[in-house]
Amino acid sequence: MEANFNELKGTNLNRILKGSKIAEIDSRCINDGIESKWLMKNAGSRVADVIKKDFARDAKKSITGRRAAGTIVCGGGNNGGDGFVAALELLDGGIEVKIFCTGPVEKFSPDSRFYFEKLNEKYKSSIFYLDFDFFENCITQSDFIVDAIFGTGLHGKEIFGPAKKVIEKINNARNKNKKILIYAVDIPSGIDSDNAKILGAAIKADKTVTFSCKKIGLASYPGAYFAGEIIVTDIGIPEKYFENYEEIYEAGLEWVAGRLPFKKPWTYKHEVGKLLVIAGSIGFTGAAAMTCEAAMRAGAGLLTLVCPWELNNIFEIKLTEVMTYPVEQTDDISIHMECLEEVMEISKNYDALAIGPGISTNPSTICLVREILKKVKKPTVLDADGLRALYGPREVESENNCDFSHVVITPHAGELASILGREKIALEDRLDANLEIVKKYNLVSVLKGAGTLITEPGGRTFINPTGSWALATAGTGDILTGIIGSLLAQGMSLVDAAVCGTYIHGMASDIVVPCTSKTSQTATDLFEGIKKVFLEVEKIKYE
Repeated sequence: MEANFNELKGTNLNRILKGSKIAEIDSRCINDGIESKWLMKNAGSRVADVIKKDFARDAKKSITGRRAAGTIVCGGGNNGGDGFVAALELLDGGIEVKIFCTGPVEKFSPDSRFYFEKLNEKYKSSIFYLDFDFFENCITQSDFIVDAIFGTGLHGKEIFGPAKKVIEKINNARNKNKKILIYAVDIPSGIDSDNAKILGAAIKADKTVTFSCKKIGLASYPGAYFAGEIIVTDIGIPEKYFENYEEIYEAGLEWVAGRLPFKKPWTYKHEVGKLLVIAGSIGFTGAAAMTCEAAMRAGAGLLTLVCPWELNNIFEIKLTEVMTYPVEQTDDISIHMECLEEVMEISKNYDALAIGPGISTNPSTICLVREILKKVKKPTVLDADGLRALYGPREVESENNCDFSHVVITPHAGELASILGREKIALEDRLDANLEIVKKYNLVSVLKGAGTLITEPGGRTFINPTGSWALATAGTGDILTGIIGSLLAQGMSLVDAAVCGTYIHGMASDIVVPCTSKTSQTATDLFEGIKKVFLEVEKIKYE
């Protein structure tokens, strides 16, 4: 990407950081003279503001029919201090709350103790220490529960003892009564804010009020599952303190629309992008066809599919707008290595390549893919069986003069594990694994899955906010390949095409879920979704 973050502020490109980096930023602010108690006051106030908005004038949300009442559970660290501030403001605002402390006052952090004492002076009768029977009775009768037990400082070590029991009781209360709203302060207790790992047990929040920016534990899975609606609030830390940290972002529709190529009124098909798709084998014509149709829906002006000659008639029927180019085939009816020179020659007339969907695992075909990657330096998206060119016998990295700086790969976790020679990649290890493959091959990697990750060689990473488990069905990856290939053909950089393509793909799914349901959605349903996404894009970009 050409622009840095400061140039992109205001275009809804949102920063994401590890929780441990936020702690560093807090320390730097305090060392520079920003009052830590002021930051805590702002944090707690933001939590109270959200709850007041939800409850202050809405008696219908009260479980008991009386005015809204809640329970706030505070740990001894600064997260608990945020909870004490929230409690003060809610009580001052006429919302009844009971405050439970999970530990002794003498072990509170200094700032937390400061606000506890303020609360104790004014509302001592509202403060309690853990008696589990009384606690359970209170939370089951509450309209809302505020989780201020552990914040972003919780890393690695699993929760045990009374804290784990508190978390379990809060979740059980919510399971028994769906009307109870659970708010998490900064991050649901039990989530590692650096990697989204669940540390034994975690609060399942309805809303998480987080401060300054999203944390990885909120944006990535499994942590994101526990966060509910995420509300990012400003607590007064100046923007300069966020500079020079890892570059992890979340794009929004305005940013995506801004990055997509602007099409002039007098443009024509050769100018808006020509894509060469190399895909398909016997039994897998659908994968190639979906890739081609997705590329056309995403705006490519002209598209040709290279396919085994025996399947050409099938593709002529399946694909109305797409040209086909039949070539020599293997005995398995996949594309043969012998067509390499032919493919290299035809590729000169195209702006980008999409390789892999349904291409087969035939050794001759995989050898062809490997040679195309080495010799055709056009922007290329590589997916599915085509990824086998990066691992197995004769790994490309072992060969001389292998440059993959023109390639976007789109593996799922199983494929990435195979490329890296691992048995599996856990959810919380996806960020590091994607960075590893990017550095190994000097390419852009789109690691598909819940919270798809897009990482470029410099380490900049995007966590995609669109899509859901509705996409966990055959063929959706082929459609993503077509969208990214189309955007590459239209002249977008590798990382822009990958980020925008992934966003469009996920949004296409989200936008048709009301019609299809998540369970019943199939890959071809996304074509209607893609059209609707571009209607929204064009409202932003051209109106």
